[in-house]
Amino acid sequence: MEIVKPKIIVILGPTASGKSDAAIKIAQKYNGEIISADSRQVYRGMNIGTGKVMRDIVTGNSSLVTDNDNVFLSEGIIHHLIDVAEPNEDFNISHFKTQANLAIEDILSRGKLPIICGGTGFWIQAITEDMNLPEVPPNEKLRQELELKTPEELFEKLKKLDPERAETIDFQNKYRLIRALEICQAIGKVPNQSSVISNQSSKYDFLQIGISIEKEKLHERIKNRLESRFDEGMIEEVKSLNENGISWEKLESFGLEYRWLARFLQGKISKEEMNEKLYFDIIHYAKRQMTWFKRNKKIVWLENYKDIESEVEKFIEK
Repeated sequence: MEIVKPKIIVILGPTASGKSDAAIKIAQKYNGEIISADSRQVYRGMNIGTGKVMRDIVTGNSSLVTDNDNVFLSEGIIHHLIDVAEPNEDFNISHFKTQANLAIEDILSRGKLPIICGGTGFWIQAITEDMNLPEVPPNEKLRQELELKTPEELFEKLKKLDPERAETIDFQNKYRLIRALEICQAIGKVPNQSSVISNQSSKYDFLQIGISIEKEKLHERIKNRLESRFDEGMIEEVKSLNENGISWEKLESFGLEYRWLARFLQGKISKEEMNEKLYFDIIHYAKRQMTWFKRNKKIVWLENYKDIESEVEKFIEK
């Protein structure tokens, strides 16, 4: 007799593709809860720049908040792994995998459908492939040596040691470059997909849906979203984070919006340069995301929501 595995939906895709909207609609229709797979949305106070969904205003008599006053609700849907760490804390893929697995079991125990939604490909794959992640502790001596180098020098070094990781890393993100080189020294290279995937069959049944969107349309969405975020107070958000003890260096390490706004607020670049470089940086980030996702042949790429819902319906009923 075939064992029926618990089902999990994954909604992924490049930044600004509409993942969150699709995931919320699916959750509303199929009694689901969302697990955010976004490496920056885990941090409190980083709201506009990371594109977090709008948080519901919850009254104290709601049954949803009786057990956990810190629950994150958006459009009536519980979201896990949002606002779980302070920006000065280290929250890496190992932390995510542990907490995401706990969230999955919690959601299933209440008879609900887990929906993983995000654009951090390695984090998603850590769950879908049950990756065995090696523990590599910080090497302070090496970090001090590498800190003296420029991002360009670090990237060239990584390209020689681990060209596969160099292909998808943010080559301007000094923090991530140093961490990648730290792992290279410890275990030879940053673990790739084949070396860390578990040989055992997953105890879950996954449907992985990718949001397909034309390049020109995506670029237009990125441009419009960026303008909206500035209108919503993104510059003030970054300024406030710094005033509350998050160093400029740490803010820059988060990349994209936080990198370029931190440089602007320090007077290193003009507002015009910030706008231009940030826009192109996000476009390059979307390209790196797609480079990662396209390696995964299990992803079903769909363009419109009706097709997504239809695919989910078939998966749940099978």
